[in-house]
Amino acid sequence: MNVYNDVSEIKHDVNTVVTIGTFDGLHLAHRQILDKVTEIAKQNNSRSFIVTFEPHPQEVLKNKTPDIRLLTAIDEKLRLFEKAGIENVLVMKFTEEFSKTDAKEFYHKYIFGGIGFSDLVIGYDHLFGRNREGSIETLKSLGGELGFKIHRVEEIDIESKPVSSTRIRAALAAGEVEEAARLLGYEYGFDGVVVEGDKVGRTIGYPTVNLKMVKENKVMPAEGIYCVRVIHDGKEYYGMMYHGFRPTLSEGIKRALEVHIFDFSKMVYGENITISFLTRLRGDKKFDSKEELIAQIDRDKEESLEYINKLKFRQT
Repeated sequence: MNVYNDVSEIKHDVNTVVTIGTFDGLHLAHRQILDKVTEIAKQNNSRSFIVTFEPHPQEVLKNKTPDIRLLTAIDEKLRLFEKAGIENVLVMKFTEEFSKTDAKEFYHKYIFGGIGFSDLVIGYDHLFGRNREGSIETLKSLGGELGFKIHRVEEIDIESKPVSSTRIRAALAAGEVEEAARLLGYEYGFDGVVVEGDKVGRTIGYPTVNLKMVKENKVMPAEGIYCVRVIHDGKEYYGMMYHGFRPTLSEGIKRALEVHIFDFSKMVYGENITISFLTRLRGDKKFDSKEELIAQIDRDKEESLEYINKLKFRQT
């Protein structure tokens, strides 16, 4: 997959199918848009193109959306775009100045004039340009002027409710990571860097890898203990992850992200690890003693291994 950071890097070619959006969460409804792009590109022998933005517009326009939390970091998006079969991605730098771009100017200057395209795929609620003033009517006008076709993808409903980022955020806030995965079409997770911890875990028989999130403002599920999938150096492991403020051991004011990885003993400080949430085992809790905590972690491990064995059985 080709990734561009400036429209000037791209060879103009109208034989292109394009879609545009932030794609936060890149859920099933987004995936339907991507599938339509690749389908038309294959039919027309055209190149497929996604235009997205970094940073996320809401990160720049913070006065309108303070303390914005995102579902998908740009590196995650790019991995998912490539997995969906997209050939080209333009990651446009979003600035306050760029946010003032008129809707029609955006298409004239960057999309039609810069990339070139014959077919545009959009979602049912697509809005664009300054103050999101561009609508489907704007696009119909532009399509008549510039000669491109518009393909509108309708919303996807699961249990009579539309799939949306809002719905996914609500599931995560409740710790319902399996429901989030159902709406996304893949397991929710994050990329982290291994940092040094206080090594308390090893004193209770459960050494942990301590993580710092690569994207600090990413949405996290409710505090608690989760069974997780772990990817390190291209290899897959399983484990239990603690997400909370350690009320039993330290009552910290800083959130801890600690993973006990099963059958893993490597020293990996400074290295990258990808975590995917499989299921929530329980919420966070303060125990009366260290012994009581250890007994509960033993039960958490037993439940995790049982869940993993069932998961592996379903996948065979």
